[in-house]
Amino acid sequence: MFKKTLLLLIVSFCQVSLGFAQTESLKFIIRVDDILNRNTSVLPRSIIPFQDSVQSRGGKVTWGVIPHRLIESANADGVLAEELKSTINQGHEISMHGFDHICNRCENTARASFWGHEMYCTTFNQAFTKDEQRTLIQDGLALLFDEVGITPSSFIPPGHVTDQTTFDVLSEYDLLSFSDDSDAKFMNSNVFNFPINDEFTWALTHENYQSNLDSALVDIKAAATETGIYGLMLHDHFTRSGYSDGIVLDWMVELLDSLNNYFGENIEYLTLTEATESIKGEFVSVEEDPTTVSEFQLHQNYPNPFNPNTTISFSLNQPSRVKLVIYNIQGRVVSALVNQSFSAGNHQLSFNAGKLPSGQYFYSLTASGQTTTKVMMLIK
Repeated sequence: MFKKTLLLLIVSFCQVSLGFAQTESLKFIIRVDDILNRNTSVLPRSIIPFQDSVQSRGGKVTWGVIPHRLIESANADGVLAEELKSTINQGHEISMHGFDHICNRCENTARASFWGHEMYCTTFNQAFTKDEQRTLIQDGLALLFDEVGITPSSFIPPGHVTDQTTFDVLSEYDLLSFSDDSDAKFMNSNVFNFPINDEFTWALTHENYQSNLDSALVDIKAAATETGIYGLMLHDHFTRSGYSDGIVLDWMVELLDSLNNYFGENIEYLTLTEATESIKGEFVSVEEDPTTVSEFQLHQNYPNPFNPNTTISFSLNQPSRVKLVIYNIQGRVVSALVNQSFSAGNHQLSFNAGKLPSGQYFYSLTASGQTTTKVMMLIK
């Protein structure tokens, strides 16, 4: 009996010393946006290999589906629609990812990168009206219902750009689970944001494969200790040119195997809607807490540090004309991001620093005669 007890103590000590033992629990969400890419040169065009690999390891997938993809020529054979119907029946989720992922304000301008934003034009810094956003969402919902037979309960904003109008329209259509890069919170009295932590596979190569895997494991384990929940983002790697065959799939399999080995029964895989429902009771909605937007506030950008995209959020307690300017460390203006009127409430803007060098930058917001400034770090 003594020898058995001693052996168990030694094994336990070795597990702790080698980093194998842990007591954290984790809720884990896998979100894949842009299903399916328009590129038809890379095959196979299927979500099934990724789905089966994740599912066989206990995971669930939230597919960020651009409704218009279902009627484009690349998917005219109807295979994507059938695969989406099948994936729902197996416990995965379809989240509405805008309508067509194209901004109709700037799509004909040579200087615009119109692939990405859709609810708010970042090229001209113009918000879409409520009727315009309502039409996009209504048309997207109709397409998903006609082609797949479902009405989604969650929404992923194209380009991670929205405004208060977006949240109000989402409420009208009962799209109450929202996913963006900002903090977990109610975006209005109904729509709750479940943030995504990070993405590690956007430009995955054999050279950065292991370092990205190691970084992901460190990040996820830290989140388990700090918050107990983690959202992993991927993009449609199934047809995107430039990826080596199967590299993202191999990476995901290795990540899930490592997480299952580390957390054991203490990891719970959830869809976006399931994760939102599981945690939003811990938060107070805007309607329930009138102090949520009680004053003018500029929030810390996210992610920070960033490369090259980040989201800047601010809150207004009254309708105001807003000026948002970004400076370098020498005090020179590098971007006048916005100069226009906004309604009271919470707002988000996307900033792309692709043409700027690494370094420290300041972003300053002026509204209602007040100015506040914060610091952000660009690391390339």
